[in-house]
Amino acid sequence: MRIAAISDIHVRPDGSDEPLVAEIRERVEEIAPDIFVIAGDISDHSKVLSETLRSLHIEDIPCLYVAGNHDIWFEEKAGLSSLRKYSHLVGEICNRNGFIHLPDQSYIDGKLAFVGSIGWSDYTFRRPELEIPEERYEEKEYQGAVWYDVFNIDWEFTDREATNLFNRKLVYDLSILPDEVTRVVYVSHHLPFKELTLYKDRLPWDFFSAYMGSTKTGEILLSDERVILSISGHSHVRNRIEKEHLTAISVPLGYGRPQDNDFTGLVRQAVAEIVIDNRDVRIPDFVEGDICRGLPYVR
Repeated sequence: MRIAAISDIHVRPDGSDEPLVAEIRERVEEIAPDIFVIAGDISDHSKVLSETLRSLHIEDIPCLYVAGNHDIWFEEKAGLSSLRKYSHLVGEICNRNGFIHLPDQSYIDGKLAFVGSIGWSDYTFRRPELEIPEERYEEKEYQGAVWYDVFNIDWEFTDREATNLFNRKLVYDLSILPDEVTRVVYVSHHLPFKELTLYKDRLPWDFFSAYMGSTKTGEILLSDERVILSISGHSHVRNRIEKEHLTAISVPLGYGRPQDNDFTGLVRQAVAEIVIDNRDVRIPDFVEGDICRGLPYVR
């Protein structure tokens, strides 16, 4: 089985990223995968999310999506809360545009299953040696640095409560897979393993690393020997690790855009090609690191 995967496209709402989206679709079609996976963070505007998924839908193959934290930022003018977006709207948008929202419905192809979650963070990725008080992580602010989910996620769960809920759902999704399933691919936005995170020994970068994911999610994956691959995003730094019986990768694009709007090189690095042969996972020409480094950034 061949998979094409990408995350963190962060499509600009003014239409200027249409050539980027078209280039991504062209690259996916060139890879000719059996499955197309997007691991979250297309847009905090539901209209842009819908338009982008419509443009990226590839006929005749399963197209899979998991929401990212930006995708569920509340939209006050539209009366859309974060909980409404994650539990209903993102799935509805996916259905309308030919995608499966994995947190709502796992995808099964014979003995291989894809399960998914937004994942979340419970500060288990933090660096204890920094001795940053626990309440700073809860408030999402330290020495003037702010994690912007504090302004844009409006559900009443704490981060730990949200992480626990999503992890319990993951355990449930794994438990109800048919007996014939022998291999599982986990798709999430947040990272399941601390080793996927880049630490730079400086602030605020290492403060923000606490919001990258949860070690408890990784423990769930390692406890199930059927899981052979984890695909995630969120950190904007691409990485690949081997953990016991599975391969874990992060496949973000990010905020960078070439000044000349020539997206070919950037997209070729961004869209990962993954080949699964029984339990063997190969990722030819996988590009690690921040592929947007040195490019102008947009928000």
